[in-house]
Amino acid sequence: MLAICLNVTTSCEGPAGEPGADANESCIQCHNDETTVLSRQIQAANSVHLTGGNFERNSTSCAPCHTHEGFLETMEAGTTTTAASINNPTPPNCRTCHNIHIEYDSTDFALRYTDPVELQANDETIDLGDANLCANCHQARPLSPAVEVGGADVTITNYRWGPHHGPQSAIIWGTVGYEIAGSKSYGTAGSGVHVNAGCNTCHMAEAYGNQAGGHTFRMSYLYHGDTEENLAACESCHPTIESFDKSNIITNTKILVDSLGSMLFAAGLIDEDGYIVPGTYTADEAGVVLNYLLVEEDKSDGIHNPAYVTALLTNSIESLQ
Repeated sequence: MLAICLNVTTSCEGPAGEPGADANESCIQCHNDETTVLSRQIQAANSVHLTGGNFERNSTSCAPCHTHEGFLETMEAGTTTTAASINNPTPPNCRTCHNIHIEYDSTDFALRYTDPVELQANDETIDLGDANLCANCHQARPLSPAVEVGGADVTITNYRWGPHHGPQSAIIWGTVGYEIAGSKSYGTAGSGVHVNAGCNTCHMAEAYGNQAGGHTFRMSYLYHGDTEENLAACESCHPTIESFDKSNIITNTKILVDSLGSMLFAAGLIDEDGYIVPGTYTADEAGVVLNYLLVEEDKSDGIHNPAYVTALLTNSIESLQ
């Protein structure tokens, strides 16, 4: 007997299909009575990504690293700029790094991008494991004009000339610097002591509340008003470490940076704020300014790659003497 539809505005109900997958089997992997996801969210909320990422910088050249939307667009397109400025931008967040709500199972926790990264500054491919995700943004930008050891003079018109603000992956790998000859060896690129640690081993060590470690990515915290170093990041390799200034690397790096900066300022190569003074320079003159800026912008005071940083600074100083 034919079914009779009483409501002419709707179609007849068909036969029941096969039972679908139970959503609880996937959803409860995150949405449950545990606090794993919540703890990460609390930590991330205190990270520089979310609190100081300058995500209002949504132009085509800034958006790829300062906004979540720009990062995903350029990573998928294989470009270094977005097609247009990003409307209603958001800062780097959980979905920037993880496949949240893609498969609705445990793979949602997987990192989006872990392939080796070809650096924009010199086209060298580096491999920091899971930290390759970080290296897509935390790398030196191409120089315009570029400088090469023994190369031609360069005319620099922009006082912001340099590697930009995040060259950490290049420093860890031991590349991009102006490797002028001197008494110190630069070693082989990719052989730095912290290459295998990448970024996550140290910056995502055991969390101290929402102040350091974990998804805060921070390396220090406040305790009774004093700033303490999150040595949990170091103790697995250096069980007797008492401060980040192991073997005086921070102390020595600061001495070298101050010395080089003073020499560059005296020579009229940088201004009092540390920016290069526009003008025409030999490749060596511009190159030693690059080395100064690389170390300053790395912000680790030599920890990321002690030998490479020491060589960049020492050999630059010697060239100016």
